[in-house]
Amino acid sequence: MIKMMNEQYINQVKDAIQRLSPLPEKDGSKLVNLFQLSEYHKQAHIVQPTEEDSRLFFICSGLVRYYYLDEKGGEWNKAFLTEDTLSASFSKDFLGDRSPYGIQALESTVLLTANYLEFEALFESSPMIERLGRKFIEQILISKMQRERSFLQSDTKVRYLDFLSHFPDVAQRLSQYHIASYLGVSEVSLSRIRSQLSGQVLNNC
Repeated sequence: MIKMMNEQYINQVKDAIQRLSPLPEKDGSKLVNLFQLSEYHKQAHIVQPTEEDSRLFFICSGLVRYYYLDEKGGEWNKAFLTEDTLSASFSKDFLGDRSPYGIQALESTVLLTANYLEFEALFESSPMIERLGRKFIEQILISKMQRERSFLQSDTKVRYLDFLSHFPDVAQRLSQYHIASYLGVSEVSLSRIRSQLSGQVLNNC
């Protein structure tokens, strides 16, 4: 459902933009004017894996997951994003292939959304917005590299402990199914790891 933006959400996204890469007020207003306010119920899909548009997102409130869907219908969580986060979805035109992931609200979620191509169009008139775009993509690439390195260098137990360490608040808001999917293991395997860790804590007491 699309609604009019209120001042709270406008200030919220402006603050997030300034933290990423400061913009003059004029440029900030140009960018904010691209956004529309949308609300999603828990479990609602924001982007289906087969959708063919590129969008820029800002999460005002709530929790969303990015997930891959394989040919057999299996789901693998890619990332979890919460309040005050800028993100994006990229289409076939951007990636050279169909959109490989979906985005779903895991809680009631309020988003600001903008067409990514309209965001890119502002680069021509504003070097500062272009710099923001570069910083934004760099942030996405760094996150992707860190996750890939974790899968290549760490076992599941270490990945789970790292997840709890870096995202303690998010972990409290997720089901075991979603955490297991993010770690690339079954719920049974995750339960076993949690039992082992609980046993270690008790033995150290």
